[in-house]
Amino acid sequence: MAIWNAPTTEIDPEALASTDMLYLAYTMARIRPVVPDLFVVQRLKDVQRIKGLTMDTVLLQFWLAGLTGLAESSTSSQRLLWKCLVLVKIPSIVSKLGCSYNEICNTVESTLQQLSFYRGILNECDDCIAEDGMTERADVLKSIAVGCRAKGLVRLDQLDILADIPPTSYDPEEYKFEKHSEQLPSEAIDALCGRTLIDFEHQEALLDRIIQVCEDAATNNDVLTLSKLCQTLDDNPLVVDLVLLMRPPSMLLVPLESFINNLQQNEDDDIDTCNSNLEGFGDVLILIMTIIRRYELAECLDSVLNEKQGFCYLWLHHTSATIPTASMSSMTADMQGLMGRWITALFDSMGISDDLIQTSKPQMLLEISPSIFEQSLAACQAGVIDATTLNGGLDYFLQPCLLFVLIGVVQYLCQEIVFSAPSPLNSTHHSAHGASSASSMMSPTGGAVSPVVSRGGAGGNSGGKLGHSSSSSGKSVVMLQSILKSLLAGEAFPARLIRLLKSEISAALSHHAIENDHQLAIIHERLADTSVNYDSWKISEAYDVPKLAQQTSFAYDAIISGGRTPLIMKREKGWPILGGSSYHIDVDLFRATLCYIGPAQFVTNILKRFLKAALTPNGRRAAELGAAMITTPLVGCGDKHLSPQSLIWTMMSQTIWIPVPGRLETFAQGKHLATFVGMTLDMFQSSTFVEHRQAQQQQQQQQNGVNSVSTAAAAAGGESMDVDSVQVSTESGSGSGSTNLLEQLERDAAVEPFRVMLDQRLKALEPIARDRPGFEGFVQGMAQYRERHPALSLPLQGGTGTASTTTTPLRKVVRMV
Repeated sequence: MAIWNAPTTEIDPEALASTDMLYLAYTMARIRPVVPDLFVVQRLKDVQRIKGLTMDTVLLQFWLAGLTGLAESSTSSQRLLWKCLVLVKIPSIVSKLGCSYNEICNTVESTLQQLSFYRGILNECDDCIAEDGMTERADVLKSIAVGCRAKGLVRLDQLDILADIPPTSYDPEEYKFEKHSEQLPSEAIDALCGRTLIDFEHQEALLDRIIQVCEDAATNNDVLTLSKLCQTLDDNPLVVDLVLLMRPPSMLLVPLESFINNLQQNEDDDIDTCNSNLEGFGDVLILIMTIIRRYELAECLDSVLNEKQGFCYLWLHHTSATIPTASMSSMTADMQGLMGRWITALFDSMGISDDLIQTSKPQMLLEISPSIFEQSLAACQAGVIDATTLNGGLDYFLQPCLLFVLIGVVQYLCQEIVFSAPSPLNSTHHSAHGASSASSMMSPTGGAVSPVVSRGGAGGNSGGKLGHSSSSSGKSVVMLQSILKSLLAGEAFPARLIRLLKSEISAALSHHAIENDHQLAIIHERLADTSVNYDSWKISEAYDVPKLAQQTSFAYDAIISGGRTPLIMKREKGWPILGGSSYHIDVDLFRATLCYIGPAQFVTNILKRFLKAALTPNGRRAAELGAAMITTPLVGCGDKHLSPQSLIWTMMSQTIWIPVPGRLETFAQGKHLATFVGMTLDMFQSSTFVEHRQAQQQQQQQQNGVNSVSTAAAAAGGESMDVDSVQVSTESGSGSGSTNLLEQLERDAAVEPFRVMLDQRLKALEPIARDRPGFEGFVQGMAQYRERHPALSLPLQGGTGTASTTTTPLRKVVRMV
């Protein structure tokens, strides 16, 4: 048992795991992309190990954390995510703990038995779910047991709660999408997505079926099915929420990316087929962009897309909203020719011909669409065409097959308006949530600021405004505003494009008064309508940026003073209490604080609040919460600067030695600080460690497949194969031991630089530690921690291959868990 688990007074062992599990559950429900399952599995094992608990105690707290989030969710969409977490995600995580069948069944059955005594929180969840209009009385505990039964985590003869609940069936063949199926693709897709939202017993299989349909349709170039699926997912964001709660974003995005990269128009196809292809291309592209923007994946495209040289990746990553006029000479001849044909077709009496549709590559048309409008606008300003003709040309793009072209057109219009508008736009106070920056429009991903890039080289903009000439007159801006409002207020403009381009539209129109402007009122109403259930996993209210650090400090104090107090435990068990208390952890607030004030100030604030709490009986909980906040990713897999590794580095190299010394007063405070630092190091999982585990898991799954084939062959071959089967089993077990060793080696290697840095600092502090009780307590605590974590004595060279060849010597120096 670790040093921080030797309390001076008797403490309920359940309380030792509550903060970590509560923070982990709220992070999984709020942060996208969700941390990998392997990260969660390892965190459960870490909490069990360093706090000397049983796994059923850890799982009890994990489920209680999820139930707390469910009870405190304020909308039906949030409740849906929490129900999925409690009933589906947690059983799925538990099934990956790597225990034997009997061991995991004993653990889960014991956990559910203990959970049944927490009737207070269970009743709250039952009432919460009943508010969603269920016809029958909800029983969350039974639903959890059913979810565990679906994953094979319980034995039917051991749980009376399942005696009156017969298992239901799910047949993947029920949702067929073949060309000759009696059920239309649209009907099958609606039925599949609709059932996914209500059938929690088979929800994981249904979500996997959605992904499989996406993969099959993209591979078979089934445009009709893929188009309908993307429209349905775009119109039902809760389904996408569930997919990305259970699976990595890449599983959904990679098939869509492949379709965008490979779709080609065939001149031999009839016009209806070509129109269908263009419409499907637009539907898929809009869903890709919606997912990337909605879940803020622009900073981690490398991990969610597969083809780094494909059109989709390059367009999202590099292409700006418009190709500047100065770079027209750098366009390929095909691009220039296609743009000329479209401009001519839009503004002469002939209109868009079938031949033009059939010979237009959708990828190229998407790239040149902003410049088509830019040239058309220049012609209107020069008097070559009038405004009516210009608006008539835009109306062509409202056809279903050309809607995707409007993405670039609207971005161009908004960009020109924003950068031509007076400075008040830039001086307006913005909040941390919902604030639209003009620079966010410079990339189709809506992500970080990127310069307007010309295709040919260093050409492009030379002025101070990106993508806009400094000579633009006020009259042209008024015309742009009029065109944009007319386009967006029209009934034919689709809601999904308004939802996709919400940030650009809001920025372009935010400084216009709605009064006496009928079009603008319609646009704002449509913006509000498309925002419903759009960010269902987030808290909707805005935060005041200058006060983020203060708000985070208040939230930190509230969590450590609440939580597993006797008051909360009475509430959970349904005992009468005076007053109320809330578990709520505002992960959105912590995330916004980290993003806006940076890692150094974020860690400093945590340590300041921790040191204050360490003078109270809440010191242990403050250490647990602080360690969880620093070691659990708050920004997905994007910005490495805001990753746990960066936070720990900041703490070890700066924070402990600069703001802390003046506040470290008592010996007990110092011991609590050692607890905080030790827990942080023990909880830390580097990205390379998680990737290493994922690679090993894939390799093990492949090996299990080979072993299954060998076992089947042995059964067919009779007794002559028995020796080989035993041999394979033995080798597999040996490999498992080696795998565990390599995992621990990888983990220790990630933590060792921080330990070395800490040792160097502590050695320098030894002369003054004797005269400072706080430092003396810290040094003693870290010395005891170091005794349990001996330094690595071998160089880490040669990667996995080298490590595997030196397994025997390494057993003497690597601490096994």
